[in-house]
Amino acid sequence: MKRNLLAAAVLVVAGLFADVPKVIFDTDMYTDFDDVGALAVLHSLADAGECEILGTVVSTRKAPSMGMVELINRFYGRGDLPVGAPRGLGLGPDVDPDALKNASYKIYADTVKAHPELKMPTGDQAPDANETYRKLLAAAPDKSVTVVTVGFTTNLRRLLETKADALSPLDGKALVAKKVKAWYAMACKYADGFEYNSGADGASSKIAFAEWPTPVYFLDFNYGVEVKCGVPVSNVQDKVNPVRDVFRRALKDYNEVGKGHPAWDEIAVLAAVRGWQSHFGVERGTFSIVDDKGRNHWEKKADGNHYVLTVKTPKAEVGRIVDELIARGPKDRIDGTKLPIKGRAFNDVER
Repeated sequence: MKRNLLAAAVLVVAGLFADVPKVIFDTDMYTDFDDVGALAVLHSLADAGECEILGTVVSTRKAPSMGMVELINRFYGRGDLPVGAPRGLGLGPDVDPDALKNASYKIYADTVKAHPELKMPTGDQAPDANETYRKLLAAAPDKSVTVVTVGFTTNLRRLLETKADALSPLDGKALVAKKVKAWYAMACKYADGFEYNSGADGASSKIAFAEWPTPVYFLDFNYGVEVKCGVPVSNVQDKVNPVRDVFRRALKDYNEVGKGHPAWDEIAVLAAVRGWQSHFGVERGTFSIVDDKGRNHWEKKADGNHYVLTVKTPKAEVGRIVDELIARGPKDRIDGTKLPIKGRAFNDVER
């Protein structure tokens, strides 16, 4: 009888988590620091059982982006997550030397340099993002994966252009159509304009926006710029906390101490995990890249495959939700310098 009850309990618990979003997180982690908050939000939501993180990839080359992602993943106890970085295409300091002058880039470079134990300080040491995407998608149930991009669209363009291989008999577009439920993107400026994530590699955005076969939900520049975050985590007193350290230095460098930074990327992750219905409305239509400078245009269409997020929950409340998730930290608050640790009990027994 006890064995039957235990089996039933296991099935019930498994059922509770069967439908949580399976997320692939794609970031530039390059010339702004809201990417760090976004990855912190994702880990906190995963710790709460609201999602499963399948992988964390970067859309930049030869940059400290990959090292930062590895460091944050390790801090949250998920140092073994699959990762990837683009090959051939993509921005990086070799083709974009102005990035070296950016305050966020300098923070990332200094942080990665201070952690020589990192296995992948740059994307050069990581697997090809195409391989990572195709492997994760091929192994996932149909229509189960949510992709969230808070950086360039380089990886998604490259994925769509992949051919059948040993990982899947499907080409990139067919594999995405079969396995992906939705793509959430921090991209574009409603209704017309230039936004960095979608415009800096405008050639990739033009292809990805036009060819992506599942619904795409856009957290645009104008929504996110009005929501500020980061002050609470900058005041966290943990002995070790790389998220806190980045925000504390960056808020000072950007003259945002006490005011906070626009929560573009963090809100995109919140929407991706909880779904647009949770805190947002939508307007349906199509975003397209209209020139070689990466400017975008929005066309409202009843049959469009794109949706731009609109206000439902007041923006101030969305900001409070995001801030709490960023500042929450690892669920057991263990020392981030010693991660990953196997076999150690959680300090926070109640949670």
